[in-house]
Amino acid sequence: MQQIDQSVLFFLNNLNNQFFDDFFWYATKGIIYLPLYLLAAWFGIKQFGWRALILLAFAGLTFALTDQSCAFIKDAVCRLRPTHNPDISSLIHTVNNYRGGLYGFPSAHACNTFGMAVFLCGVLRPKRWWFTAAFFVWAAILSYSRIYLGVHYPLDILCGGAMGALIGWGMAVVFLKITVRINKKGTAGSHPFSKKKHV
Repeated sequence: MQQIDQSVLFFLNNLNNQFFDDFFWYATKGIIYLPLYLLAAWFGIKQFGWRALILLAFAGLTFALTDQSCAFIKDAVCRLRPTHNPDISSLIHTVNNYRGGLYGFPSAHACNTFGMAVFLCGVLRPKRWWFTAAFFVWAAILSYSRIYLGVHYPLDILCGGAMGALIGWGMAVVFLKITVRINKKGTAGSHPFSKKKHV
């Protein structure tokens, strides 16, 4: 498994040029996705009214859970990032000499972004396909940027994304159950992927 993981890393990481160096360097920075966050906030206010404050709190808690879970596992597993692995670091393409922290399993970027994508799409349940697509494309591009920059193995990304999605789904379930109890007319049901009451 480790050999396959490393081989896929080499293949993807070596698909590079100056344009993609610049593109993925900025794509890995969360601030450029601010318009997407603001759009989600607008949908949240439109659907939940004052309860959007609870949505904001849960979004923050979701991020904290995904981020800190990754930090705990990284310190427990201690898997060196490709850029810090003395056996292969010289073979890794980097951008602006960025090498990240020492350990990389699982990817916090993948965990955070997929966690937020699943949580927000789960609670907002948009009928506008482009809204859902935008969040998952955002998560996929940002996650892939970590491989392109050489700071994660593909398995780091896959495990981080899966863990984030699970946390995001769980937080969506809890959020909708709480909002139903606060005001039964506020939501159509407690399951985050119900087809009722779309944005």
